[in-house]
This record gives sequence, C-alpha cells and structure tokens, in this order.
Amino acid sequence: MTIFAIMAQHMDAVGQGLDYASMGASHAVHSLGAAAAGGHTGQATSDLIILAQNGAPAAPVPGGATADFADRVKNLAPEEQLGWLTTIGRHFIGMFQKGGEVFAGFVTGIIPTLIVLMTAFYAITEMVGEQRVHGLARAAGRIALTRYTVLPVLAMFFLTNPMAYTFGTFLEEKHKPAFYDSAVSFCHPITGLFPHANPGEYFVWGGVLVAIQQLEAAGKLPAGWHVNLAIWYFIVGLVVILLKGIVTEKITQILARREGVTL
Repeated sequence: MTIFAIMAQHMDAVGQGLDYASMGASHAVHSLGAAAAGGHTGQATSDLIILAQNGAPAAPVPGGATADFADRVKNLAPEEQLGWLTTIGRHFIGMFQKGGEVFAGFVTGIIPTLIVLMTAFYAITEMVGEQRVHGLARAAGRIALTRYTVLPVLAMFFLTNPMAYTFGTFLEEKHKPAFYDSAVSFCHPITGLFPHANPGEYFVWGGVLVAIQQLEAAGKLPAGWHVNLAIWYFIVGLVVILLKGIVTEKITQILARREGVTL
C-alpha cells in the first residue's frame, strides 16, 4: 500500500463523517418541524438529545489522525513505499537470476558431458593417428562436393572449433577462403548431434533445446522430437555449407582475376 492509498482512505473516512452529520442535521430539522406542528415539545427535545449523544465525537486521541497517519507510514514496507520503482527493480534483477539458474543447469548437466565427449574424441584421434586423419582430409579436398561437406565435418568433428580451420592447410590457396566459409558455417549445425565440436557456442542450440523439451514435457510435441530436429539441423547445415563453399570459391576466382592475383 502506498502513501497515496492511505491518504485516499482518510479522505473517504472524512466524506463518510460529513454524510453522517448531514443525516443528523436533517433528522433534527424534521423533528423540530414535527414538534412545532403537533406540539410535542418534550418528545422533540428528547429526540434532539439522543441525536446529540449519538453524533458526539469520541474522546480525542493524542496526535489525532496525523499521528495515526504517521504511524501507518512508518509501518509500511520499503517495497510498498517505493511502489512501481521496486517492481521494475525486482523484475530487472530477476532476469539475471533466471540466467544464473540456466547457467547452473549447464554446469551440472551439459558441461560435464562436453568434457567427456572432448576427451573421448581426442583419444580417438590419437588412436587413429594424425597422419591417417590428415590423409583423409587431403582425399576429401580433391573435389568440390567433398571439399565443402566431408572436409568441414571431419575438421569440426576431430579438431573442434577453432582448431578445425587448420585443415585448410591441405588445400590449394584458391580453395582456402571457401573452405573457411564452409567450416565456420558448420560450427552450429553440428552441435545438435556432437556438442563437443563447438562447446563455446553451445548456447545457440541449447536455447532451442530447452524450449523444445519444455514443449515435449507439456505434451505439445512428441517425446524425443528434439532428436529429429537435431538430425535435420545437421542435414540442412550440410546443404548450406556446400552452397556457400561453391559460391565463395567462384567469388574468390572473380576477385583474383580482377586484382590480377594468381592463387
């Protein structure tokens, strides 16, 4: 309750008092008229005495309404005194508190999983051997179809972001810009199935995942629907990076000819 609300209540009380006084005066006038007309002076006097007793004010309280008003203001909570300012502040900090809750969920949920995944795939890379992985990368970079699909996937899967871009060393200079465009565009589509590939930006997929799982829990989507979404995210990502790689390669060739640069 704000200070203005308390003042409004006091104004209402004053208005009610004036209404009672008006009713008492009206009753007294009617009683006097009846006494003058009928000659019942004693009865009219008795009625006036009763009205005076009923309308007599109560014993004065030290300080009166002012002291009562001051006491009620002192008893108000700070939130009630500040009103809408407190509401804005509470919702503002609440937004960050909610973010902290989400982060705490990541710390106890996805982050340990990411660490285990990264450790496992680094171990696989070491067991397979870097030379074999590099040989596969060279083979994948020979034609455009695999250069902008298989090679970015291998790079992100085995080396993760940002080390994945080092696979460009196996390509000719004229193919490196297009490969980088493909690889960097695949940083997010791969996180739906293999979050270890880009843990630093997992929030891109994680934000979508939280909303989808809440819809599944509410029965608005079938259970496990987020897995289908992750698969389609991966497939669409492959199509997009292939198109971007081909287009970027053509743009690189045009600019090289325009500038007279031999790649």
